[in-house]
Amino acid sequence: MVSGVNENLNGSPNKPSPYTQATKDEVSVSQKTKKKRQQRAQSRLALARYRQQQREQRQKTAAQRSEKQWNKTLRQLADLGATLDQHEVHVDDREMMVYEVTFEGKNHHFGTRFRLQRWLKRERQRKVEEQMSWAERHVQWMIMNNCDDHGNPWPE
Repeated sequence: MVSGVNENLNGSPNKPSPYTQATKDEVSVSQKTKKKRQQRAQSRLALARYRQQQREQRQKTAAQRSEKQWNKTLRQLADLGATLDQHEVHVDDREMMVYEVTFEGKNHHFGTRFRLQRWLKRERQRKVEEQMSWAERHVQWMIMNNCDDHGNPWPE
């Protein structure tokens, strides 16, 4: 029996084999999964690049901030009348920067910039307190003498 439709031995028309259909689906599925995998990989790479750029930007900003802070420290030391000497010292096969501050005839040694800045903050605070106590004494003098800053009597 010859007809336009393939028939099997039972005489019913042939259905396409489930195996051949699965292979076509698998090809399209594997292509889809490959594409998705590639997209995820590209997304991860883009995210890694973005994070690297952010990290570099943060490091650059931190370096600028640190440099600005150090310049401020040097300026404050000069305002205080202190002198700073920096020299490298070899300790345990490493080079370390040592900071030596001469202030009011005394030498102060610091191993880090941070310690120097802490010391500077304390000294500046001490100076402010000294000035404040002078101001307080001055106000007391004005009250006792009943006059203004220049010794002029208060108006009646």
